[in-house]
Amino acid sequence: MYQVSFVSDGSRRWPMPHTKLVPPPLPSRFVERPALRRRLVNHASSTDVTLLCAPPGYGKSTLLADWIRTAGDADRAWVSLDRDDDAGRFLTAALLSLGECGVVPAGSRLRTLSPADDQDPASLLADLVNAVAAVPARLYLVLDDVQEMSSVEVRRVLAALIRHQPGNLRLVLASQSDPPLPLARWRVQGRLAELRADELCFSLGDASRLIRDAGVTLTGDQLRRLVAQTEGWAAGLRLAARSLRTAGDPERLLADLAGGDRAISDFLAGEVLAGLPPDTRRLLRLLSPCDQVDPRLAALLSGQADVGEILAELERTSSPMVTLGPDRRSYSIHPLLRCYLRADLVRHEPRLANQVHARASAWYAAHRRPAEALRHAEQNGDEHAVVALLRDVSIGMLLQGRPEMVRQGLASAGAGAIGNDAVLLLCSAFAHLEMGELSVAESDLARGDAVWPASPTGSEAALRHLVVSAHALALGRKPPNRPDDDGALASGPSGIDAWLLLDRGLALAAHGDRAGARSLLRSARESSRAQGFDYLAMHVRVALAVLQALDGDYAAMETACAEALAWSRTSGWPRSPWLAPAEVLPGLARLLRSDPSGALESSGRFADAEPSLVRFLARLVVGVARFDLGDRVPGARLLQTNRRDLADDHLPPELTATAAVLEHQCAIVGRHLPVARDVAEWSLRRLGAGAESALLDARTRFVHGDLAGTRRALEAILSERTSALVPATTVEAWLLDAATSLRAERRTSARESLSRALSVAERSSIVRPFAHADPPVHRLLLDQIGGFGHTDAFAERVRQVLTAPGERADEHVLTGREQDVLARLILPQPLEEVASDLRVSVNTVKTHVRAIYAKLGVNSRRAAVVAARERGLA
Repeated sequence: MYQVSFVSDGSRRWPMPHTKLVPPPLPSRFVERPALRRRLVNHASSTDVTLLCAPPGYGKSTLLADWIRTAGDADRAWVSLDRDDDAGRFLTAALLSLGECGVVPAGSRLRTLSPADDQDPASLLADLVNAVAAVPARLYLVLDDVQEMSSVEVRRVLAALIRHQPGNLRLVLASQSDPPLPLARWRVQGRLAELRADELCFSLGDASRLIRDAGVTLTGDQLRRLVAQTEGWAAGLRLAARSLRTAGDPERLLADLAGGDRAISDFLAGEVLAGLPPDTRRLLRLLSPCDQVDPRLAALLSGQADVGEILAELERTSSPMVTLGPDRRSYSIHPLLRCYLRADLVRHEPRLANQVHARASAWYAAHRRPAEALRHAEQNGDEHAVVALLRDVSIGMLLQGRPEMVRQGLASAGAGAIGNDAVLLLCSAFAHLEMGELSVAESDLARGDAVWPASPTGSEAALRHLVVSAHALALGRKPPNRPDDDGALASGPSGIDAWLLLDRGLALAAHGDRAGARSLLRSARESSRAQGFDYLAMHVRVALAVLQALDGDYAAMETACAEALAWSRTSGWPRSPWLAPAEVLPGLARLLRSDPSGALESSGRFADAEPSLVRFLARLVVGVARFDLGDRVPGARLLQTNRRDLADDHLPPELTATAAVLEHQCAIVGRHLPVARDVAEWSLRRLGAGAESALLDARTRFVHGDLAGTRRALEAILSERTSALVPATTVEAWLLDAATSLRAERRTSARESLSRALSVAERSSIVRPFAHADPPVHRLLLDQIGGFGHTDAFAERVRQVLTAPGERADEHVLTGREQDVLARLILPQPLEEVASDLRVSVNTVKTHVRAIYAKLGVNSRRAAVVAARERGLA
């Protein structure tokens, strides 16, 4: 299409090279990005001016060339700007390029117009605008390398072209920095669309295709690191791909991509830095040790008071610097360029590099940014500075969820520096605790005890108490009693007061003072939030969730656990061992809602976890859930093993009560009466003769048909003379009372007991006891739906659990008399004895037996017993 053209101004001939008027060729192994191309098409077709603005190597020209390649050049013209362009040369190039477009008619002035010898730029611009306006089709003019537009006259002509832009002309500009044009005015007028570096950068998928097409194989982690180091910079990725093809060890190249790769270093030096003044390059080298700087830190590192103005100008006009943060007051150099500059500084001026790190460390420490302060102290190589800083900042970093950073700092200081420092050994112990390395933490505590000072300060005493207490809790033990010197404990590093409140709250909870524990934990939550210790606040949230579980407020507990887990995932703290209760406790809530599958999903992976208390709860949930899902024998065995493995370890009374009530019910349903007796004895040893022991006694009597004994055992619970430890106990007691009333044919009394059970269960969202209630109680509930008043909505939820999908609510539910007969079939008893016990005729018993067979879908006594057990009816 294009030919090399020459235009005469009367005194000389202007060469117009072919390459100035055509798009550049696409690179080898070009990666198509159709989504980005569509965004460009949408912008260019609907807006007067589209600006692609990004540093060198972000693929602006490539994207535009791909757009023209795919859409065709019939309506698209291209001009590459040069530094030596003047207004006449610029307009002549635009005229030539537009005149060659296929949609321009043969007789159009765009094809015949040529500048007169003495024609001024304003006149030529007017002729160009009028000629374009006369074309009966839309035209696109792409201006590449707009940052090269150095002539004030050219800028004025371009601004005038846009000001008088014909309705059928669209301009697309590509520039490495914002051109000196009235962009703000065009934005307000809705005439400007923009594509910037954040949209032009390669995504993980784009980078994966580029690397794969280059014949390079990287792991998923290596690819993510490469994209992070380059920030999706296309040129950096292409250069890295070229180097990776010949690299024997990709891991080694990725470890020092900017400093060690010659191709990337040459590109950075030649394309990015070469165009900057020497003073600017020097400034960037001094700032390169920091990931980001604000003007105050930049002034300290560079010694230039006006550095803020320099950075702002750099960000506006050139590629290396971008602004960060909501107030756009922090600046960052592109990661690859920063690494290159930092390596260059260390290589040529190592002493100055250390001085910059020392200044940065002191500045960050003074501004309460311990992680950055510690990192720069480590880079400085000053072991004494690292140790002093660790003593000041380790507690805060640990309470901010940075145990790995503390461990790294301790490793940098060296074993010799911390081996005789009791405080740093305590910090090391807590860091290992947070990483789940309990044995290493115990070793650190022992080493700390060996060098513990004879007269510790209040801060040291506070820290030691808290770390020892945290270690005990991690092992599932009761926390130690707190020291008597409250004044000593109240002093210490920032955040230790909130940690102390958490520790005291947990201690009160362990000793049964839940009201006092709640008060302290709420104070700990507010204190930790106020001081910015969100990691500590997350753990306080978990502790409050545990208290809510002990109170039987399972809905609130689930909400608290969900909040804590969401915090941990969004903040990158999923490894903390203190989060295990937040994972397991929702499984208990789901189990009690009669959702065994959800319970298994939530708690299953913690069946072998530490500490022992979490493991016990997880196995309890898993065992009962498997039992409820029909895997009865393995489920029951896991429950028995769980009790045996617990041995004499401490359990909160509420957890003991929950375990006893759940496992005893599984044993009764499965007709494992010896196991039920073992559970009852275990409960009595741990809890004494309270409501839970009375419930287990009542259940056993009911199974044996001792209705009077059942009612006597329930009396203390129902009259509230004995307080239940968990809500499920009270719910079970009222359901059992309803069952005994139905057996005694006192339906009104049974209905009242069922209503009481619903009322208690609703407060804690407990459904499971209804699923395992006596079948006549099921029928009563189904019959009375709509008559339970304020608990009707909850009763409907229970009905949905009791009724399988697609099954009528009244199918397969045995009547009270049928249940009596079934219980005696299981023992087994001859039908004559059954008739005698029930004081009815043998023929009546046979009628009930036939009804039982029909409802269970069986045709023999043995099959009826098996079916009844599988359905939880016996």
